[in-house]
Amino acid sequence: MPKKNISLSDIQKYELCLYAHDNKKTQTQYVDWAEQKWGIRVNESTITRILQSKEKRLTANVTNPEAKRHKPVAVPELELTLKEFVLCYQHKTILSDAILIEKAKLLVNELGVPQGTLQFSNGWLQKFKERNGIRQVKLHGEADSANENAIAEALPLLQSKCAEYPPDRIYNMDKTGFFIEPDRTLATKRLSGRKKSKERLSVALCVNADGSHKLPPLIIGKYANPQCFKNVNIGNLPMSYRNNAKAWMLATIFQEWLQEFDYQVGIKHDKQRVLLLLDNCTSHKINNLVLENVEVYFLPSNTTSKLQPMDSGIIMSFKKHYRHHHIRWILEQVEAGQLIQNLKMNVLQAIQYIIQGWNEVTADTIKNCWNHVKILSDAIPRDNDEDDDSNIDSELNRAIKALHLSDMMQVKEFLTIPEEDVIYEFLNISEFDDMFKTGLTDHPDEVDDSFEMEIIHINEALRSLKTVNLFLLQQENAGKQIKLAGKIEKFIKKRKFNSMQQTTIDQYFV
Repeated sequence: MPKKNISLSDIQKYELCLYAHDNKKTQTQYVDWAEQKWGIRVNESTITRILQSKEKRLTANVTNPEAKRHKPVAVPELELTLKEFVLCYQHKTILSDAILIEKAKLLVNELGVPQGTLQFSNGWLQKFKERNGIRQVKLHGEADSANENAIAEALPLLQSKCAEYPPDRIYNMDKTGFFIEPDRTLATKRLSGRKKSKERLSVALCVNADGSHKLPPLIIGKYANPQCFKNVNIGNLPMSYRNNAKAWMLATIFQEWLQEFDYQVGIKHDKQRVLLLLDNCTSHKINNLVLENVEVYFLPSNTTSKLQPMDSGIIMSFKKHYRHHHIRWILEQVEAGQLIQNLKMNVLQAIQYIIQGWNEVTADTIKNCWNHVKILSDAIPRDNDEDDDSNIDSELNRAIKALHLSDMMQVKEFLTIPEEDVIYEFLNISEFDDMFKTGLTDHPDEVDDSFEMEIIHINEALRSLKTVNLFLLQQENAGKQIKLAGKIEKFIKKRKFNSMQQTTIDQYFV
């Protein structure tokens, strides 16, 4: 009797790839590990096939943990657009099956899908609902607007809820936005000869109360694969990247992030539940989501500026560090002879500065902001009583002044540009048609005109590292950095050896 082929679920595949990333074993050893962990024995060929896409699996979000096989949907753009439509409108009106099918037909026409590609039967709609966890819900009346006493009423309830968890298992997530190009972000008047910048990113940041667990940022851009992503392994960067036509935090993207968060904190805290504080942003929809490790607590409207730790200085600290890198980049370009009105920083560079800026927000800054909102039973002790951001404030001020621009913004104004923080607006029904369209628009300001990255050859990388090594040897107290450069050199030389070995094998079979 032939052996039954055993399949792994998506979450098991993810855990296998995570284990393989940190533990180099033979295929047989991976089979034994899987059997010991899950009580099932899979074929070595199954292990090989899963690990072939290891990097892709580790950077993708697990949206359906128990799924084993995936039948691709015929029109992915329609799937995303219709789901976003449902999430946004299900509490505004009754979405009957007839309305959903009619909306799907309209969207297909707008998306340019060939006629006859889909048959909009009740069976098709039922499968769409099952794939996306959609059920018909009762329509409730709209909540009353918050009054002057909202914060006073909300604070004791929030304090009581937070008292049920230790600080390391209380999290807050919030979002902010950035204009990438330096036209309106440095001068109070747009620079002469410069078109208004429309290139922007939205960023979602999440951290726990004692600063011991900062999650990688979720970054949302307009383009799925900007030119500057070419020749770059974007999976090497500690972040998640998603896209839509407006670079907004959509409900579909939020739900994907929340399910991945649920999985990650389950690993971090050994399946102990955590508390996640969120504002009442329209895109924060959790209907029909099954969260094993997360309790979500929504802050009442009009209270987040006082009760949300992210709004009490964490995001501002992150923006200071990001802007400092941004301005130093501008200075480098200007000093190299570039005109500031011609500068265009690409998405890849902005993403790298976002990651650096988030890494530079200290645990003490995070603790201070959580203490400031007074939602925890006891204040979290800090390691340093000094203001963590005082140095970055003065450096940022000096860097801005060094540009010698007329109509220069003050630092505070530079960090709080109102247009940047629009990360979601309620969409009109007609706007859904354009949200998930792939390809470029006809508007000249909406075209991705970034350049692809040049390929750096191994010998060139080694020559550059030799220069870095010499520089470090000429500095004081650079022992740690020299060791790090040595590790990088070892990595590059290993790649060179493997490349030479592969070339020899290829020549053998010619």
